[in-house]
Amino acid sequence: MSELELPTVPAPSLASKALRPLQWIVFSLVLVLALTILLLLEYRSLPGFPETAFWLLLAAGFLLVLWHLPKIFFGLSRGWRIAAYVCIIPFLAFWGQVGSQGYAAYHRTPEGAKVKAKQVAEDARLAKDEAERAESKRILDAAAVTQAKLQNYNDRLEDCFSSFGHRLAALETEVKETLHNPGAFEHIETIAIVPDEQGNNVGMRFRAQNGFGALRAATVKARIDANDCSVKGIGETVVAD
Repeated sequence: MSELELPTVPAPSLASKALRPLQWIVFSLVLVLALTILLLLEYRSLPGFPETAFWLLLAAGFLLVLWHLPKIFFGLSRGWRIAAYVCIIPFLAFWGQVGSQGYAAYHRTPEGAKVKAKQVAEDARLAKDEAERAESKRILDAAAVTQAKLQNYNDRLEDCFSSFGHRLAALETEVKETLHNPGAFEHIETIAIVPDEQGNNVGMRFRAQNGFGALRAATVKARIDANDCSVKGIGETVVAD
């Protein structure tokens, strides 16, 4: 008596095993998406609600869920499995259309109109806040650029001063030429200042003899070109009382 040979069932491939967890995830997402259709049930009694389209959408969602159930999905041919994924796209579009019509019917009611008006006001507030944040960022960015330019300008201006005594030889030379006795010039200090309306960006204090030979302290402002350290202009000398 010959032994009975049982048919062998081919073992699932590695690719099939790897796809099963992924398909369970897809199935779960499709199931949740289909269940969200039930949110429209409370609007069915409203005028203008797309009743027929709603039931068609619900039926399509039920079929799509079954189609993606792994036990059924992996029993289909490759073409039908691809079609199952492709059909998600028109289903989403159909859901969006029916959902928008359902919510539009609700927004036509007094209660829905209040909710919509509140949402519109909230959206406007959020848009205003976003615009204000964008404007604040623009102002801060512009301020940062200006600050960087100012810092660069100040650094270049500071390089014009001598390392010993913090003096500007070119400015002292021009000031001495205006004095009664240039040899009596005594430097006190020279500093960078906030530019005034005339563009003067340096102030220098010094002592010099007046017409009577007395030493008097004085202050003068000047406009210095930070690029080449040249003197572009000298303001009026102010003698201390």
